[in-house]
Amino acid sequence: MMVTAVVQQKRNPEKQNIFIDGTFAFALTMQDVRYFKLKEGAVIAQETYDFIQENLIYIQAQDTVLHYLGYKMRTETELRRKLETKEFAPDVIARVMEFLKKYGYCNDRKYAESYVKERLRLQPRSAYLLKMELKQKGISEQIAQEVLAESNLDETADAVRWIVKKTKGNLQLDEKQKKKLYGFLQRKGYHWDIIEEALRKAAEAEEV
Repeated sequence: MMVTAVVQQKRNPEKQNIFIDGTFAFALTMQDVRYFKLKEGAVIAQETYDFIQENLIYIQAQDTVLHYLGYKMRTETELRRKLETKEFAPDVIARVMEFLKKYGYCNDRKYAESYVKERLRLQPRSAYLLKMELKQKGISEQIAQEVLAESNLDETADAVRWIVKKTKGNLQLDEKQKKKLYGFLQRKGYHWDIIEEALRKAAEAEEV
């Protein structure tokens, strides 16, 4: 194998992109580039290449996802995508994901449980919409269904909360206001029958 190019990164000038046999291989600090004597035209032994991939690059990938996880929980799909955008090799990504799962840094079920709990507490929506949001984040349909079934989701009660909030307790709505309210609730994923039931219960509560 031959080093065909050593190019300074634009986003991180402290790192150099190493191309081997015309293909991007990995990115290293200038200190590591000098240590391994990687320069254009230099021959790199398989043993050296393997050491870099299995140690230095693996640590880079691990640090990348741990930093990414420092902000909030992530799904397995989100973590894989992050590593892929950083152009880590598939085998390196597989090793990192194995590490994350082993030590509990990546757990799609716990993520889904936390996501649904926070959504229902702060921004309630229908089971259908919650399921779609979880799917977009890479949660499997099976996990999404199980978590939603085990949650304290009450679509009618949540819709009532929205109705009270949006109308400020005044349900004497004209047709334009009522249409706007229906549209809002439908965008939250609530079906027509749930909206009708929620309006009825909100009206009953108002009369008490």
